[in-house]
Amino acid sequence: MIASSAEKSHPYQSRHSGVMLARGLKEKSQNYKKLLTLVLQWTGAQPFLTQKLCQLIIEAEDSPPLGEESQWVAKLVRSRLVENWEQLEDLDQLRTIRDRLLRRKQRSLKLLKLYQRILQEKTVLANDSSEQKELLLLGLVVKQQSRLKAHNRIYKSIFNQTWVENALKTVQSELEPSDSEFLKTLAELERKLLVSQVEILSKADNEVEDQGSAQALYEVLRDVTSKVGDLLSADRATIFLLNEERTELWSLVAENQEGEFLDIQVQVGEGIAGQVAQMKKVIHISENVYDDPRSELVKEYDKKYNYRTENILALPLLNEDKEVVAVVQLLNKLHSPINQEDDSSQEARQKGFTKVDLERLAQCVVPIRRILESCQSCYKATKKLRATAALAEATRSLDQINLDTKAILQRVMNTAKKLMNADRSTLWLVDRDRSDLWTELPGRGEVRCEFGVGFVGQVAQNCEPMIIPFDLYDHPSAENAKKTDENTHYRTCSLLCMPVVNPEGELLGVTQLVNKRKPGEHSEYNKDDWPIAPDYFKASFDKNDRQAMQVFNERVGVVLQFVKTHEKLKQLAQIEPKEAIYNALAILSDTVDNQTDEALYNALYYMLGFIKLSVGQLLGAAHTTVFLFDGEHNEFWSLFIEEEASSAVEVRVPANRGIASKIVASKTPKVSNNLGNFNDFLLQAGIKEETRNNLNNLLLFPVVNQQGHLVAIFRFFNKLKLSNISTSSPEERTDPKGFTQVDGDKLEQRKTSILPVLQAFQSFHREIQTIQEQRGAIDPLYQAISLVSQSTGDPEEIIQKVMQGAKSLTNADRSTLWLVDYQNNELWTKIPQADGSW
Repeated sequence: MIASSAEKSHPYQSRHSGVMLARGLKEKSQNYKKLLTLVLQWTGAQPFLTQKLCQLIIEAEDSPPLGEESQWVAKLVRSRLVENWEQLEDLDQLRTIRDRLLRRKQRSLKLLKLYQRILQEKTVLANDSSEQKELLLLGLVVKQQSRLKAHNRIYKSIFNQTWVENALKTVQSELEPSDSEFLKTLAELERKLLVSQVEILSKADNEVEDQGSAQALYEVLRDVTSKVGDLLSADRATIFLLNEERTELWSLVAENQEGEFLDIQVQVGEGIAGQVAQMKKVIHISENVYDDPRSELVKEYDKKYNYRTENILALPLLNEDKEVVAVVQLLNKLHSPINQEDDSSQEARQKGFTKVDLERLAQCVVPIRRILESCQSCYKATKKLRATAALAEATRSLDQINLDTKAILQRVMNTAKKLMNADRSTLWLVDRDRSDLWTELPGRGEVRCEFGVGFVGQVAQNCEPMIIPFDLYDHPSAENAKKTDENTHYRTCSLLCMPVVNPEGELLGVTQLVNKRKPGEHSEYNKDDWPIAPDYFKASFDKNDRQAMQVFNERVGVVLQFVKTHEKLKQLAQIEPKEAIYNALAILSDTVDNQTDEALYNALYYMLGFIKLSVGQLLGAAHTTVFLFDGEHNEFWSLFIEEEASSAVEVRVPANRGIASKIVASKTPKVSNNLGNFNDFLLQAGIKEETRNNLNNLLLFPVVNQQGHLVAIFRFFNKLKLSNISTSSPEERTDPKGFTQVDGDKLEQRKTSILPVLQAFQSFHREIQTIQEQRGAIDPLYQAISLVSQSTGDPEEIIQKVMQGAKSLTNADRSTLWLVDYQNNELWTKIPQADGSW
């Protein structure tokens, strides 16, 4: 039996089995049964202690005299276990009990007081309170016949009355910090937050380390919350931050009795904290909280987290503009439990917080607010960077779909759902023939929606995004949604609808996201709960979601535009456009992953190759080039690959010089069968020296959009004869008549199909330039951040690193970091001397 217990409790088991220990006791004394009985009396059969004490007896230099075993074992326990147990290396189990007893100060008072009663009264009646359960889990006490008592004599000897009294005094002194100590602690937290912000920003582009870096932010918030609770002797403290839309309070640092983070979100105006945020006034309920009509949400959370609120204090933290930054909520005022019985402590707790508490907190509002504003700013940056990474992944996934409409619907809906953490999502497509919207829903097939009807119809009609926060049922236009929910037994709580348009601004569809879900793992919605809104649906989409979806929808619009023009593109040539576009999009997907200049331009080159090949075959031209117009720089650009190089090179032609300027002015085609003068920029671009002698005729065809703006110029060399295509000589293959009006008419007839494709290429090109610009700005920024993040936290080193990083980032000759000294109301810094000292 001893061996079995030991095997579950401690590494001793691998070296000393129960059989070996029993054999050792037998060798130690002929009265070994008496020794074993004494061991169990001291340890209460606790596995680790039983094994440890047996081993100490076996390894003792002397043996117990017959008849004096009890005194000998007691002396051994005192010398080898009780005395100096905190310094002995192999007694981690005892130190673990000590640390868990003293880990959370407010909680420690209750645990120590209860354990003190058990020592004094020998036993107490078991009532399954959270404190009793925790002592049982620690193993410090055991339950016998509905009463609690100390587990064993060793625990009683180590954690005795004297130890408990000293621990209570220490905890109590730590729980009542002076205001100056509290302000000093806040200053330390501000410094910690500064280092944490640098760490978060330096790791934000690494998705693997994202959660770990954000943890530093939560730890600062948790520490501030804990210190505020300690300052005012509150049993529980929560700090709620206001979201950007000022519609919701959130907190990830409230803790339950096990020390776990609680995810709490409260609508402004809802519950005590929500009303404080709405009214900007303090709420204090000194007793009988449940009788107050404002406490419905308090009762709901108490039931959920197995707690009882006796009194509550909630107050707003305002910035200099008198706007709410956060709400501090304190539950259950605690008074010193030392030398008080539990009942009197409970009575004291019900008296609530005092005016003195408010005054103490008011003195600390400014540094607390500073920390919270910094945390809020850092949280926004972290959230935005996370969203950017998720958005990049989402848009990449769109490039991998084929041109089947149903496949696009499914992929867009699934990707948007994941991106926005929505419960449901739908992509509605415009049907111009029927003047309505349509989609396909699982289990329902094709569903249609008229323009102007419901939220989706309104977004389609106005072409404006729409955000409806929780609770959507309170919205004046929610009747249609309520009727739909009544038929489907689904509960709509929040909504984000965004139009999808092509590069010309034409409406192609509407993305509809339903029910923002709270973070974490939650079950699927149960239709039997309708119309009650589940807690995890009590969240709202915000402007960050809208901005992310706007970028996402731009990519959706490009994909849908390709789908729309797919059939028309088939008419341009005999090659299969679907396959060509699909391959081009696949290349683009790989490109976004690599994000190198070479990969980006190669992707665009091969996409341009499709349209050049199609149009070139249409006219029977030997050489075809498309030059796209860059209005911002007043230039035409195209991409070429040299034979000896593996990557595409961008070539630009000024739009205000030579033949290009004439086409820009007239917007009419140019035809020539005499290419004697080959010095023009537009004619020379991308043409090799050995090819020039074989060029005989030319067609320059401008492509103009509906607004009359130039989009591109097609350049065609050498009109080919309809026959003798395989003739080896270029002169024999070239039609001496050159290009004609018929060729221009062919292009004009197909301009409607070609135009959106060219505009899509322009869009991709702008995206490439944006990526290059962002990388050019971000790379030195991250180098600077990385430099600062390598500091140890020493103020002088931080100053040095920041100045060095700022100089490199801005290419400045000198830089200085001035730090605020709030105590003396001044700025300070340290300047390096000529010899390198400070």
